[in-house]
Amino acid sequence: MVDNQLSTMLLYFFGAIVMCGIGMLAVGFFVDINRHFNKWLLALISPVVLAATAASSVLSDRNITNAEFEIGTASGEESAILVWLLRLVTALVLGICIARLISTSQSHESRPRQGGALFAAFLFFYVTNAVLNNIFGIKPVFDQRLIYPALVFLVVYLSRGKGFTPMIDATKWGLLLFCIASVAAIPLFPQAAVQQNYAGVLPSIHIRLWGLGSNPNSIGPLALVLLLLQIYRPFSSRLLQLAGYVVGLIVLVLSQSKTAWFAAIIAIPTLWWGHLLYAAETRGRPRHSAYTLRSFSRPILACLLGLAAVTALAYIFILDPFAKLANDEQVTSLTGRTDIWALAIDTWKQNPLFGYGTSMWDVEFRRLSGMNYAYHAHNQFLQSLSVAGLLGLLGLLVYTFVLFRQAFASNTATRGFSLALFWVIFIRYFTEAPLNMSSIFSGEFVTHLLLFSLVLTRGREPAAIPHAQHDYEPLQNLQWR
Repeated sequence: MVDNQLSTMLLYFFGAIVMCGIGMLAVGFFVDINRHFNKWLLALISPVVLAATAASSVLSDRNITNAEFEIGTASGEESAILVWLLRLVTALVLGICIARLISTSQSHESRPRQGGALFAAFLFFYVTNAVLNNIFGIKPVFDQRLIYPALVFLVVYLSRGKGFTPMIDATKWGLLLFCIASVAAIPLFPQAAVQQNYAGVLPSIHIRLWGLGSNPNSIGPLALVLLLLQIYRPFSSRLLQLAGYVVGLIVLVLSQSKTAWFAAIIAIPTLWWGHLLYAAETRGRPRHSAYTLRSFSRPILACLLGLAAVTALAYIFILDPFAKLANDEQVTSLTGRTDIWALAIDTWKQNPLFGYGTSMWDVEFRRLSGMNYAYHAHNQFLQSLSVAGLLGLLGLLVYTFVLFRQAFASNTATRGFSLALFWVIFIRYFTEAPLNMSSIFSGEFVTHLLLFSLVLTRGREPAAIPHAQHDYEPLQNLQWR
């Protein structure tokens, strides 16, 4: 018995040494990659997360054909392949973050002074919504998945001297491929991508597109973000531009996300308004960044014509549509959200200061509450209130105020894009939980990270750096335009 215990201890000891060696080699590998591709390495996080999210929808073997009646079991199960895929992607993201942390700690690169208030507000939001509530809440818990989003935001803050253009381009490419894959999934993986017999507002269309996203209310805003990115910073190829507009509009329309549609009505005119006001101040930028008014008006006109066509069809084929909506139980109850909101408030009352904890809305909580369809509070204010109490709500309000202030300050440099993207997130506050920090594998994380990185330096890019300089050399002459 003693010999067996000694053998087991030696096995664990040498196993730990081997794992430490592999970890050190991996860190060295990522540091070396960062030295050669430091401009794009951090920007790869968003496309990698989107790819993992898309793969999860297929590998989980979900069946959302009758999701309206089986929403609690439609998400599928985490197979062994899916679990290891998510672990590998998480390890990749951690490797990128560690490499950037080592790079910033060993370099003397100049960083802009802007961004300190935004990051401090984010830390306050994170501590109140993911740390204190998990210590003093109704159900204390430690979840290592909460660390990864905060680590990514920390690395983006420390790397703010790199500029935001790589993040925008990488996210735009990632969203384009994600939307193309979601449209392709309609004939290839219909059980995982298309909800049948959906009673939506579009005439003669009784399906709802989930695509390769976690749900329609997640993939719809992602398609809107793709459209905004293409308007703000178009692809150099007209074919790619056309493909992006087509798949973006298909996903946005077929997702039947009313919140995304309303956000589009606010965000696109905001971007148009910003372009009219500030285009003259950005004429010194490359041609592909300064979108002419003539070119800009084309997608706006297409969206308006499409909206007019849908409205006309609704009045032609639906008798008395307003009376139908008024009597629709889904509309009057906001698709069941009122019951979820009531549950969130009742749960918050049990611990008003710190809330329940981030384990609220997990499988066990949904089973005990009898709401298998409630994956979050479907309202960001109530989400913070129920999960983190009054302190969490305070953290959310402070962070939202600072985020809006920085987005507005960046509006000139981004020609309206920062404020338009802020509206996409803020409008979702009232029906979704777009600032949920429980995981990096979500479209909400990608959109939040994009806005954070964009407004961190108020939309200003660093001046060109000589080719001979890199992360590990002093950048004493770095200036900002």
